Amino acid sequence: MSLTTTAAAHFFVEGAAGNRIHGLDFGGDGPTLVCLHGVTGNAWNWCEVAGGVRAHRRVVALDFRGYGESQWSAGHDYTTADHVADLACAVDAVSGGSPVDLAGSSWGALVAIQYADEHPGNVARLAVVDVEPSFEQGETDLFPRPRDHADHDEVRAAVAGAYPNAPAGMVEVVAATCYGPVDGGRLAPKHDPFFFERWPFRSDDHWDRLPRIQASTLHVHASGSFVRADVMAEMDRLTPDSRLVEIGDSTHVVAVDNPSALVDSLVEFLVGG
Repeated sequence: MSLTTTAAAHFFVEGAAGNRIHGLDFGGDGPTLVCLHGVTGNAWNWCEVAGGVRAHRRVVALDFRGYGESQWSAGHDYTTADHVADLACAVDAVSGGSPVDLAGSSWGALVAIQYADEHPGNVARLAVVDVEPSFEQGETDLFPRPRDHADHDEVRAAVAGAYPNAPAGMVEVVAATCYGPVDGGRLAPKHDPFFFERWPFRSDDHWDRLPRIQASTLHVHASGSFVRADVMAEMDRLTPDSRLVEIGDSTHVVAVDNPSALVDSLVEFLVGG
């Protein structure tokens, strides 16, 4: 295995429950862009995007509580509101008192929407990447995922299958950083096993928040995603200062599956106004 990632400095902040939240600071010039991952990812999902955006923004990515190097919750306090509360702590720590830009993928996009609604003065620009504001499935209606793998080759094959368009380097990043050793010498996703059983965001409904969003907003739909294009078009219609783009050759997790196209859309949005 040969792994090269965009350089990042690790940092930790105290979350809303006194929990430890881990982040990656990729550096860069300009205002701070805070990136938020989805239900099967972590902060490293954004490394390729960070490399393309940091000429225009200082890029920071967070591990949600229960993910990556962040602390798990003993009481499984993993609602979107819990993540929003941790995000508020992180923004206070990294913003220097200035508004930040937010980019969220899937569950991270819901966290970003709620934070932007509840803290309008703290968000300048908002990128909502491939998500619907509410769900027909319940919290326990999950597709099956392997709980662990025998070795890195098996992990790499699983990641490549999940992200068929991803650059080989991004496949290696996800395989190496989203999986860690567990008992028995196997490799398992680096998140609380709770997320094999329940996805709390499936009870969310953020439709009423969209008309209240004050930040300039970019909605991003992936052409190969299960997220419905007409739903994201309605999100775009309801958000006051908004635009919608579709990214081809990508499944749901665009930052992994087609990071270069996401970079193009983000840079145009962040820099072009």
